[in-house]
Amino acid sequence: MGLHIALEGVGTPLTDACRHVLGMPHLCPSGLSENWLWKELGHRHWGLIAKAFGRAEAGFGPAGEPPVYAAFRSISLQGGDLGGVRENDALDVRSKVTYLSETRVVSQHAAACRGRLVADVEMTSVFVRRQAEGVNRSIARVRIEGRGHAMPAFGGMPLQPSGTEHVFSGAGAAPDERELGTLVVEPCPYLDFNGAGLLYFSSFVAAVDRAEWHFLGKRSGLVTTRERRALFHANIELGDRLTVRMLALGDDARCCHRALLSTEDGKLLAELATRRTMAQKRC
Repeated sequence: MGLHIALEGVGTPLTDACRHVLGMPHLCPSGLSENWLWKELGHRHWGLIAKAFGRAEAGFGPAGEPPVYAAFRSISLQGGDLGGVRENDALDVRSKVTYLSETRVVSQHAAACRGRLVADVEMTSVFVRRQAEGVNRSIARVRIEGRGHAMPAFGGMPLQPSGTEHVFSGAGAAPDERELGTLVVEPCPYLDFNGAGLLYFSSFVAAVDRAEWHFLGKRSGLVTTRERRALFHANIELGDRLTVRMLALGDDARCCHRALLSTEDGKLLAELATRRTMAQKRC
């Protein structure tokens, strides 16, 4: 029996809520730290999966076999008003699972401050595990059955794909895009990789922000995120470097751009599309 079928009769909704009083760990010069927000919501996404299975271990699967992890396939942020918060504000976050199957989980998160929406987020993860111990490039999808047992996942993504996947055109530049440049980023294991030894999904976003600041930010100042969409394809090993190729989506590259993240040998790792607005001076 698949997990999606097994959970149809569950009486308790898969939801969660919390409040954060914002301080230095949560903030950046332009308002709420987007990177902190992704890490917090990623943790909440995992917590909802653990709640669904009635367990809190870091991975699934029988003892003696490689653990199974929930790896993000796509994320999206809309309605961003990250610049509308300040120190000591209370940020309320409400989370829920909107789709849960034996191969995929979709969650939604609404972050609000003083009754105003700060970020509307959707996150999609798939179940994966390494086929070779310690080798991140051997990551492959698996299927989780009702009791947490992992099986190989056949075929592609299940039905009801996230709309995030339809905004990307792949590794090539679209006719209306122009090149901004390519930056090589060297991830640090102490900062950019998670406890499973994988480059954390928020580190892909951070790499794009570094490239954006390098090519655009020093000239035009601080911005905040209105929309962010990311599609993830693969992971890297410790010691690998990333190339971040920046493409402008319109006349104002600072406010609308796309980034392609690849290994140095050209394997596409992730695609990110970003829409920004100039940061307002906070009181």
